[in-house]
Amino acid sequence: MSGSLPRFLLALTIGGCGGFLFWLLSLPLPWLLGSLSANLIASVSGVGIQVPKPVRQMIPVVIGILVGTTFTPEVVAHAAEWIPSLSVTVVYVFLITAIAQVFCRKVMGMDKITSLFSGLPGGLSEMTLMGEEAGADIRKLTLIHACRVAWVLFLIPMLLTYVLVATPAPTAAQATLNSWSLTDGLILLACAAVGYPVARLLRIPADKIIGPMVLSAALHLSGFINSVPPSELTLIIQIVLGSALGARFAGGSLREIRKVLTLATMMTIAMMSVTFLTAWGLARWTGLPFEALILALSPGGIAEMALASLSLGLDPAFVTTHHALRLIVIVFIAPFFIRHFVKKAREEAG
Repeated sequence: MSGSLPRFLLALTIGGCGGFLFWLLSLPLPWLLGSLSANLIASVSGVGIQVPKPVRQMIPVVIGILVGTTFTPEVVAHAAEWIPSLSVTVVYVFLITAIAQVFCRKVMGMDKITSLFSGLPGGLSEMTLMGEEAGADIRKLTLIHACRVAWVLFLIPMLLTYVLVATPAPTAAQATLNSWSLTDGLILLACAAVGYPVARLLRIPADKIIGPMVLSAALHLSGFINSVPPSELTLIIQIVLGSALGARFAGGSLREIRKVLTLATMMTIAMMSVTFLTAWGLARWTGLPFEALILALSPGGIAEMALASLSLGLDPAFVTTHHALRLIVIVFIAPFFIRHFVKKAREEAG
């Protein structure tokens, strides 16, 4: 960690400057998208930046705590209304995976195993770990998922802000560092310290975000904690996450990244087309907000989409619950199909 500290501080500095520029331009999710853009440009330009693995691992833990604060009794009272959209999510996972997998295989020319894991709409860390174990090309896999998550993070806020002109749902006002309860802060830190290890022990998907989120949500639903995290914490985590995503492109040649980025853009547009059609149909059928459904179904990572929903004020509890279900399908149900697919691909390869 000590050797990478200067590169980490440089990434944060670049991210903060990018976020400030986006904030000055009044762009959506300025601190997240600005830091991502600035560090992506720095990465492909050969600047020595890095966000260490321990820091990257802490990001979803903090986001889990933040999302847990949005689970209020009022939100849970409407949870039964989510059943139709949660049911459709299961079918949606297999549909969007099939479309993306065919694209990766036929258009991008990937081998069958790499194309399968590149097409799964899961988080970057989960997909790279599962793909590496199955024998996928880890560099291509990492690059395609990083591009997908980055494009989804760019496209969704831009569309919601400038095309759909989404109206955020009313949310509780965020606290400041001065008004935040120190006792509540220490309790939420305990949620992180206990929730993540327990979720990992129970083999829960996205354990870093789900474990702390469940404990944080339980404490807020019970009324044991009433204060909300300070807005400064949300801003900081946006800069760190954006910097981490942008730094993922370090080491790649501009030519290679340009090619993958072009093809990933085409794939993301195809996936997002299915997302918009599904969200539109569900909105007409259930009466649920179209904008929240787009975030809930979008093929981004759970941590990124949770943070986006928090920043845009589009029902983080609703969005995160749908992404958690999608991860459960991918991590627990999809492996039965993946094992058969991988075995067949290996037999064909000799």
